[in-house]
Amino acid sequence: MVEAEIGKKAKFAVNRLVLGLLYLLVLAVVGGVVLFIFTVPLFGDIGDLGTAIEMIDEDPLGAVGMIVFWLISIIIIAVIALAIAMNKRFLVPFKSVEAKGDIPKGVTVVMLVALGAIISLVLFIARQVVGLFGGDLSQADPLVIGQAVLDGQFDIVFVGLIFAIVVGTLVIFVADRTREIKEGIKTVDPQQKK
Repeated sequence: MVEAEIGKKAKFAVNRLVLGLLYLLVLAVVGGVVLFIFTVPLFGDIGDLGTAIEMIDEDPLGAVGMIVFWLISIIIIAVIALAIAMNKRFLVPFKSVEAKGDIPKGVTVVMLVALGAIISLVLFIARQVVGLFGGDLSQADPLVIGQAVLDGQFDIVFVGLIFAIVVGTLVIFVADRTREIKEGIKTVDPQQKK
């Protein structure tokens, strides 16, 4: 009985690793395209919003631009997370341990912003925690992990894989709660469609 539960948790961890690496890979590709087109990196963490708010007095136009870019970034982050969460049973090796996602139809821009902001905050906190251990999020880039394996830098591999499991768990957890986010938005703004 205990062995079966441990096996189930190990399968779940492998699934989260796969989903975390997939999320980070898709985010890196989309971020690379955004960087190539707009020459601005796609971070989308809540720290960018804080920086924009701090610079409103000094450079109002630049601050508004940063806020708009942050909003676009978190919408992109939310869309990627929802796409992975909706299709997670097709993307993971151990389908038996995955529950079906509870993602409602008719996701609105307000819901995407709310979902993206929550993910943004979670990734910001994760970035700070990884920073406490002397690492950074570039170690969680799937390409960096692959190169670290080839170079024998197993400390980078370990940090990257742990962070990928954390990202996979957190992002899918938040994305699976989209229905609850929708209900929360209806509580705040009753005009939202049902």
